[in-house]
Amino acid sequence: MSGDQDEEHGVGQPAGLPRADGPLVDVILPDGQHLYAVVKARVREPDGWWYDLQIHVPHQSSEHGRLLALPAAVDFRAPAALCTPVDGQPYDHVPTMRPGVTPAWKVEEKVYFGPERGPARIVHRGDCRAARDLARPASTEQARTVLDRDAAACEVCRPDRPLRSAA
Repeated sequence: MSGDQDEEHGVGQPAGLPRADGPLVDVILPDGQHLYAVVKARVREPDGWWYDLQIHVPHQSSEHGRLLALPAAVDFRAPAALCTPVDGQPYDHVPTMRPGVTPAWKVEEKVYFGPERGPARIVHRGDCRAARDLARPASTEQARTVLDRDAAACEVCRPDRPLRSAA
């Protein structure tokens, strides 16, 4: 991790910007409001570039009878024309998807609908077909970081072998 990053909170941000786990862009919403969102990927579509973005909103939870406001991730996609880069943000590691090009790695965000829980994320090779839930493209560095933090390696494509041996 580079010196301008904080291991606990993600990317180091210039004064006045929120801490985030990736580079921020200023997004214009349909009603004209602006918000900062984390860029998760760039996607080339037939009509132009789009960004896969993420924000965190308050979510009600409870612990021992106490109500808590915990962050809940909200993923969305916006056209690049509505996204303005923020000075000082490191966009060079944002995964970029183009039609017909397979990403090196994918990080699957698991969706659970019952009481069973497993790892929050699963790392796959880019061409693995075992991903069942939302899977985003990832660079080698991002896949390695996610795998080291809180993810499991796919048991079909075993991406942990080259990722861990290359470290």
